[in-house]
Amino acid sequence: MENLFLVCLVPPVSIAEDIDEIRNYISEQFNVHESLKRPAHITLYPPVKLSSLAAENRFFNALEEASFNTPFTQILKNFGSFPEHTFFIDVERNEDIMNLEKQLSKALQPLKLIDKKEKFNPHLTLAFRDIKPVFKQITAAFKDRKFKREFPVSSFSVYKHQNKRWQPFKEFTFKNPGTKAKALNLFG
Repeated sequence: MENLFLVCLVPPVSIAEDIDEIRNYISEQFNVHESLKRPAHITLYPPVKLSSLAAENRFFNALEEASFNTPFTQILKNFGSFPEHTFFIDVERNEDIMNLEKQLSKALQPLKLIDKKEKFNPHLTLAFRDIKPVFKQITAAFKDRKFKREFPVSSFSVYKHQNKRWQPFKEFTFKNPGTKAKALNLFG
């Protein structure tokens, strides 16, 4: 048994439809298709391969621990890129999304699922991998275009790679941080 999981934020359907419209336009105009294999999402923790039920249980228990959070509003604004390999909708950085990612990383770190985690740079990918030959044309086409959507965040999702596609697997609704059990302390 080996399963691949992705921890992410998924925008509401109405915003995901707007994003898919842009991704489909890019795909048709520039003949790039790789990003269409994934749902519109903001990666919070890179994909991890788990090869036992015990590993999956530890993974999901750690995510449950990380779900004590306060809901927040996330803004998606305009376009950006990582030169030559990724074109995206920019995810406006705010303390809330940065803290959520930090909380998830801290909860998952003891499981040693990845060797070295890259610095978190929130974005929502529109095109990548097969983009290199047309990267400059895509960025030029979107240079003056504007995009802005915002949505409430009160949960994060786990997607599972099945049948060569990412499928929704589990959602963790935020729980009130004030209800989280405190560690016992003999000297407190």
